[in-house]
Amino acid sequence: MLKEVNRRAQLDALFHPRSLAMIGATRAMTKWGFIVLARIINDGYAGKIFPVNPKEKTILGLQVYPSILDVPEPVDLAVITTPAAVVPEVITQCGKKGVPAAVVITSGFSETGLEGAALEKQVVALARSSGMVLVGPNTMGIYSAPAQLTCLMAPVMPMPGRTACIAQSGNVGTHMLFIGYQRGLGFHKFVSSGNEGDLAFDDYLEYFGADPEIHSIVAYLEGLDPGNRFLHVAKSVSRHKPIIVLKGGRTAAGAVAAASHTGALAGSVAIYNGLFRQTGVIQAETNKEVVELARALESQPLPKGSSVGILTRGGGWGVITADACAEAGLTVAKLAPETIAQFDRLLPPYWSRGNPVDLVAVLSSKMYVDCLKILLADPGVDGVLALGANVEAQADNVFQALQRIEKVPRAEIERVKAQSLQEARDFVNAIVELIEQGGKPVLLVGRWVASKEWDTRLQMLGEPEEAAKVMAKMVEYAEYLRG
Repeated sequence: MLKEVNRRAQLDALFHPRSLAMIGATRAMTKWGFIVLARIINDGYAGKIFPVNPKEKTILGLQVYPSILDVPEPVDLAVITTPAAVVPEVITQCGKKGVPAAVVITSGFSETGLEGAALEKQVVALARSSGMVLVGPNTMGIYSAPAQLTCLMAPVMPMPGRTACIAQSGNVGTHMLFIGYQRGLGFHKFVSSGNEGDLAFDDYLEYFGADPEIHSIVAYLEGLDPGNRFLHVAKSVSRHKPIIVLKGGRTAAGAVAAASHTGALAGSVAIYNGLFRQTGVIQAETNKEVVELARALESQPLPKGSSVGILTRGGGWGVITADACAEAGLTVAKLAPETIAQFDRLLPPYWSRGNPVDLVAVLSSKMYVDCLKILLADPGVDGVLALGANVEAQADNVFQALQRIEKVPRAEIERVKAQSLQEARDFVNAIVELIEQGGKPVLLVGRWVASKEWDTRLQMLGEPEEAAKVMAKMVEYAEYLRG
């Protein structure tokens, strides 16, 4: 128990540092010792920062110290960008200083071959002998929203939120942060695990799993070393929060690339598929799908079964979506007679009279919401794919044309614009309310010109195939939890 408590305290020092030393800080603007330090300062880290460089007096307005041993105050975290050859001496000094955690951004270790692997082994042994934990080496850094710490090489600015990310590729991981920012998914913590010389994938998974502020965990995984505790940890964590993994090295070519990238053992696809099934891990096929799954699982209830309703403004899209659902393993639900009767009272007599529910080009947003409500109320429908739920106020070019061609008074145009904006806002609010109160997931498919606020509140997927895959994986996770 003491060992577990100590490890958690060390990881707290890593993700909630009260102070940090940037070892290898420099004035050279093209070097990581400058770029990472500038990001830490610029993005609002509120703790104390101690740049370390024996040749400088000040960098970016901060006093510089010749070595970490010269820093007059305690240091929680060391960020290291010095050349690989001097990292052992740096780690030794950090140990003497009593630093509990370090991020070794420097590359040139096990990813380069036997000589680098021996150097990495030495660095790790020195860290462990002093009770220090290491991220990396060969990492792109970490991010912690509660600490306002953006210790990253990549020029991305994560949006704070409730998701954690573990990435065995810094570039892939930071791209997840970028897509998350675009799609309205916020992150609580992020780590580029690098070569995992000390801290391994399962260590971060366990730590994030125990964090009550984290709702879900996403990851890019290339491989697990023998003896890794992933099976035990993932099975425990996935019972109370979803784990979504993009697995690299699924092919022979990818496995070779993984070995040369981080030295990871990509392993058998069948073994990993079985491991994920046993632990309830949700597998994503693309970076974007990772983000969409995390968003859906954060904002939507889990489906109670695999039967879906389809709402569409056009028959062709209904056909495509029905195909996508069947191919993803979902069932297109048969609507109850009372559900059809309710649609009969609302829609023109030539509507599809079945599932998919074709609105036959009815434009009313209120009608769309009413039909979605009816579909969600059907006892045989476990979730809905809603197509054509476009949320857009009338575009400015339409109003400009009206003023130019029809000579509509400007005051009238402004009145109609305000009315159009309010109708769009009401539409967004109504759909969000249905999702929150209906107890069933609703995945929207379409496009719109809207505000960032609407973009964040609604999860609008671009294609029905995307929505069907996300829904199917939500179904699989729900089935695992019921098992």
